Amino acid sequence: MRTNLWDDPRVSRLCDLVDQPEAMVVGALYWLWAMADEHSEDGLLPGLTLRTIDRKTGVPGMGLALVQIGWLTDAEAGVTVVNFAEHNGVSAKRRCSEAKRKAGSRNVSACDADNKQTPCGAREEKNINTLSQDAHEPVEPSGEQPADAAPYAMTLDWQPDHQRLKAVAFRAGVTLAACLEALGAFVVHHEAKGLAKTSAEWQAGLVAWAKRDATHGAAKVTPLRGARQAAPAGPRVVTV
Repeated sequence: MRTNLWDDPRVSRLCDLVDQPEAMVVGALYWLWAMADEHSEDGLLPGLTLRTIDRKTGVPGMGLALVQIGWLTDAEAGVTVVNFAEHNGVSAKRRCSEAKRKAGSRNVSACDADNKQTPCGAREEKNINTLSQDAHEPVEPSGEQPADAAPYAMTLDWQPDHQRLKAVAFRAGVTLAACLEALGAFVVHHEAKGLAKTSAEWQAGLVAWAKRDATHGAAKVTPLRGARQAAPAGPRVVTV
């Protein structure tokens, strides 16, 4: 779902095919894509038919119209959402967040460059005009978002940021080598859980995991060097 979906020519084509207004068609699309995001990993929805789509959305002919514009394919195995991986799933959402962050960073850099070339009075006037023009536009956060702000699920090929990991480990009293030694078990354990965390949270978790391993290892009891060994038991000899 996106802000310019209402004016997408393909939505207009759907409205013509099913003879319904944009409000009905966009609502039907919301149900379809939200349902696919919840129940599919690759876009295939086994058992779903075009008639089911018509019934669920309340828009007769909606399923066939989606096939005609190329947003769905229909087969015996079920309906498939075309280009599902580009818009759905953890990796696609992470790419979307990173794209928004980079776009915000570019906007801030362009603004700084413009400020350096514009006199003070003109800059204030320009800012006032911009505020009045954008009064009804959505407000985007200013400044660059941290690179690790977007949550994502653990993957088996995950690698931490060694520079940040070293700093966090130092603060926690753990060596970087201990963290890297614990990396394999940490990744396997959390990849199976499917939780989504930020990069900073994952690295903090790895440090905590390594510290726990180090604590458990230190708890093992070892003989002290130079300690007296107990004499073996045996018969006592008494001299008269």
